[in-house]
Amino acid sequence: MTNGPFIAVLGGARETVRAVEWLARAGARGVVIWAPGTDQEKTAFAQGTFADLADANAILDVSHAFDEATRRAAKIHAPDLPYARVGRPPWVPTDGDNWTEVDTLTQAVATLPPGTRVFAATGRGSLDALADHDGPVFLRQLTRHDLPMPLAQGQFVFGTAPFSVADEVALFQSLHIDVVLARNIGGAGSFPKLMAARQLGLSALLLRQPDVPEGPHLSSFADVENWIATL
Repeated sequence: MTNGPFIAVLGGARETVRAVEWLARAGARGVVIWAPGTDQEKTAFAQGTFADLADANAILDVSHAFDEATRRAAKIHAPDLPYARVGRPPWVPTDGDNWTEVDTLTQAVATLPPGTRVFAATGRGSLDALADHDGPVFLRQLTRHDLPMPLAQGQFVFGTAPFSVADEVALFQSLHIDVVLARNIGGAGSFPKLMAARQLGLSALLLRQPDVPEGPHLSSFADVENWIATL
């Protein structure tokens, strides 16, 4: 099928390549509009820009769960296009977890007990908010760099994913961590730090996933095929 609907894919999450494969199998055409700073993997669709939304029949959002900027820009360019989302559901605590969930980094920092030693997996963009915490902050970085750490009691913690639960337990013990701060992105790949917190009896402070535009959430090829049939 060569004349299928033209889909603008908002790319950035690790599910992007798989989602494009599903679209292509369903007979759709399209482009991938990659979020700035993400790894632009090779897919069956060409790389696009927001200008391609003018020719699109729909938007399939596979951006990072916390990438509100890309979703906002797409809706500004094409507010009336049909929208669907492929993404990971958020993690849900069990009886063995001690989690507090908040909506913003500002709320998260305000929730931190004074002087606590915080392991943060929230990216360099969280440093301004973390500056209001009066205890040590250890910020995970997946890519090594020489950028200065602006926090007086801050330290970058470099490492290459994937991390095992044993790795995370050893790291938290070596840093004498009190609280784990993370974004609730869902999925198995980033969950070991929370399993380690559970094993060590540490509290975790999680940022809730922001709201996304109204539209169906797709999790399989059948879901995508059915959605394409409605366009």
